[in-house]
Order: sequence, then structure tokens, then C-alpha cells
Amino acid sequence: MMNTECTTDRKLTRYFGGPDQEFGDALRIAIRFTIPTDAARIFQALTKPEYLESWISLPGDDAESYLVAWRQQNGYRLDHYRRGRRDLIIRGTYRICRRRKMLFTWTMTGDWTTPESLVYVRLNGDFRNTIVELHHRGISSASDWSWQQEMWQNSIDRLVRLFLS
Repeated sequence: MMNTECTTDRKLTRYFGGPDQEFGDALRIAIRFTIPTDAARIFQALTKPEYLESWISLPGDDAESYLVAWRQQNGYRLDHYRRGRRDLIIRGTYRICRRRKMLFTWTMTGDWTTPESLVYVRLNGDFRNTIVELHHRGISSASDWSWQQEMWQNSIDRLVRLFLS
């Protein structure tokens, strides 16, 4: 069973603690959950294209929707396909990419376009369980926040199921 806590205001590490002039503090997402596995396996699921394709789920996805993930120099790209056509590209650059800490930009173009925002992920735990903290800030509008919140929650549910099976 997944333990999920959603908040909008939490104390973050020094990389994400204070106001960020570039990304602002208007709307943000903070989710904390536990996965019954070690941090090294979760890090692979969060960074390797073949794993990203298996757990990221966008709002409105159906059985024919799919994702193609690419690792790019200092970043990533996710191409989303719905009804046989690419409808969305998500891309970003890693500012920090370590085994227990990631900070990266997040930009969407296509049918749903958003300005650049910032995502921070931190992994804490031992060999049996890992607590994952995900913070997404700099979201530009209430509709973008709702879309991102649904995307993260759906994706996290799938990520947790990967490690339960």
C-alpha cells in the first residue's frame, strides 16, 4: 500500500529551499511516498529511458497511448503519442543528477504547452524501503497545476506498482 502525502509548502534542502527568482513560488506540488525497494533501483527507474516509458502516465492516457523516452546530453526528452500521433514533448536539463538527489527543468510543448518549471526529487532510505520526495515548482497556472498534479499522481501510482510486483 502506498503512503502519499500532498502538501503545497514544505521545507526543502538547500538546493530548493528559498524563493527561486527564476521560477517563482506561485504554484507548486509536493508529494512524499514510500517504495519497498532500495534507492539505487528507484534512481534507475527515474533516469533510464526504458524505465521512464513504463511508469510515466499522462492525464487522459488510454491503452493506445505511449511514451518514448530519450536521454540527451545533460537532460532528457519524453515524446508522448496519443491516437497514433505525437501530441506532447516534455524535455528538461539536469542541474543535479546524483544517486539520491535530482534537480531538473521541465518544459512541455505540443497540444499542452507550459513555461519552464523546476522539479526536485530526493531519495532517502535503506535497502528495504525508500522515501521519495518530489517537488515541482514554478507552475504557471491553476490548469497547469491540475494537469501536473494528476500526471504526477498517476505516474507515482504506476511507479510504486512496478516495485510491488
